[in-house]
Amino acid sequence: MSGQRPLGWLALSSCLALLLALFSGCGKSPERQAGKSGKTEIVFWHSYVSYTTPAIKRLIARFEAEHPNITVRPQYVQTGDDMLLKLAPAVLTGTTPDLCWVRTNWIAPMVDENAIYDVDELAEKYGGFTKEEEKDFLPSLMNASYYKGKLRVLPIQATCMALGYNKDLFRKAGLDPDRPPRDWKEFVEYGRKLTLRKGDRVEQWAFFIPVFTGQLSNYGVWQWKFFLWGEGGLYADPDGKKVAFNSEAGVRALQFWVDLQHKYRIATMSAPEQGYESQKVAMMLDGCWNLPHLQEMAFDWAIGPMPAGSKRRVFPVDGEYIVVFRQSKHPKEAWEFARWFVSPEVQEAWSKDANYLPVRKSVFQSPSYQAYLKTNPGLKAFADQIEYAYNEPVLFRQATEIDLILSTAFDKAVRQVATPKQALDEAAEKANKILAEAGAKAGAQTPGK
Repeated sequence: MSGQRPLGWLALSSCLALLLALFSGCGKSPERQAGKSGKTEIVFWHSYVSYTTPAIKRLIARFEAEHPNITVRPQYVQTGDDMLLKLAPAVLTGTTPDLCWVRTNWIAPMVDENAIYDVDELAEKYGGFTKEEEKDFLPSLMNASYYKGKLRVLPIQATCMALGYNKDLFRKAGLDPDRPPRDWKEFVEYGRKLTLRKGDRVEQWAFFIPVFTGQLSNYGVWQWKFFLWGEGGLYADPDGKKVAFNSEAGVRALQFWVDLQHKYRIATMSAPEQGYESQKVAMMLDGCWNLPHLQEMAFDWAIGPMPAGSKRRVFPVDGEYIVVFRQSKHPKEAWEFARWFVSPEVQEAWSKDANYLPVRKSVFQSPSYQAYLKTNPGLKAFADQIEYAYNEPVLFRQATEIDLILSTAFDKAVRQVATPKQALDEAAEKANKILAEAGAKAGAQTPGK
């Protein structure tokens, strides 16, 4: 790996951004010192939200009790561009942590930069992970764990989304609070009853359209993919050489977002702040990680299945993944923590404490876990959809950059600056140009070419 060129996977990868990251101290080396007890210390970067922080502390405390020779030092880094702005200069300057929590669109660039160990390589060196165990992981997560034919990362939790809704507002609208909309057509019918107007002013919206820009672009694109997949579309061609989101399915998916605001007039991109919490928005797409927050709500709420698209029902299950950096001075101990984290026993305990779904199929089949789900209806609502789990592997190292382009297309379409087809075609043209240029550059740098 060359340490002299800027990494292609740095979101907004300008020299200025890189310099700012370096001079702001982002690249300072994490101190890996043996404590007075002589324990080996490993550093773990993560982006767990505040509701999950106590759970990760308890998890680490349990690991340290079971592994008295290892200390894990967790460091919180805000997700999105902030994590990328910290990781990129760390790789360049040789100051990475031992382990890091990463998302799917960061896997390809880290592999291409030879920044992380492959799972098979770690297992061969330090043991503890078999091909038989690999079959126990959720397929939707393992599909995204492979890149260029090799298992590169391990999923540590299943991050999923479904339809959150206010049961009290359902009752007021004359809707059955125990029967959320089953498909997007029914969703519109519900939405008309849940949108309340007083003159020209909307006092209650049915739904918030998740169009995000900047650091949350990837989050908004992920949510739009649910609609795309439900219409039978794909984000990228299977060969990984060009995007596919501007297909007829993509146009239908984006047209639906436009229609929610302008045709049906039941949703907005500009909902009141804390709209769901203040009961100004009746339905929203919400994730399992937010269950502790939902449990604080002063109204009756529920999680329903993701409404089915015109082609299929999709339960979006992505994940966060754990990687061991090649720069780690303690790869054996880092790997020990990683494979311990994904063991069935720990995954069950982590799911119960942190409200993420487990990554192992055997946990879902565990009698103790099934008994626990009966006491946690919110998490059970997510778990009950696991048969529809789907995730499309991210094949591009430029995915973060492409998501920024795509989120701009969403904004243009929903604001009616362009039609959905125009917006997606323009985004696809820009994205494919980036991919073609990257491919040509990679070919020119390949020995023998």
